[in-house]
Amino acid sequence: MDFVLPHLLFLLILLPIFSIGQNNGNVTIGNSLTATDRSTQWLSPSGDFAFGFNQLNQTDLFLISIWFAKVPDKTIVWYARLDNPAPRGSKVELTADHELVLTGP
Repeated sequence: MDFVLPHLLFLLILLPIFSIGQNNGNVTIGNSLTATDRSTQWLSPSGDFAFGFNQLNQTDLFLISIWFAKVPDKTIVWYARLDNPAPRGSKVELTADHELVLTGP
């Protein structure tokens, strides 16, 4: 099942501040994150914020969210679709149309 995230405008405003460690400091077209136990994240250049998947209570469900990255306990400041979390293996990708698209496994 494919769908565009409902809060895309909010994320597109924040997207330029996020970076990938092995990249040149920007999230580029085609970059993606996958919902797993060891999900990667996109960090802001300052390292203060992170964007990615957060696992819900040891289940196979994940929330796409933004959190404070420098505190020991993840403090989520924004999340999408609590009523319909993403299953394990879901992927969020930045498309050529500058949209974040979530696809299921």
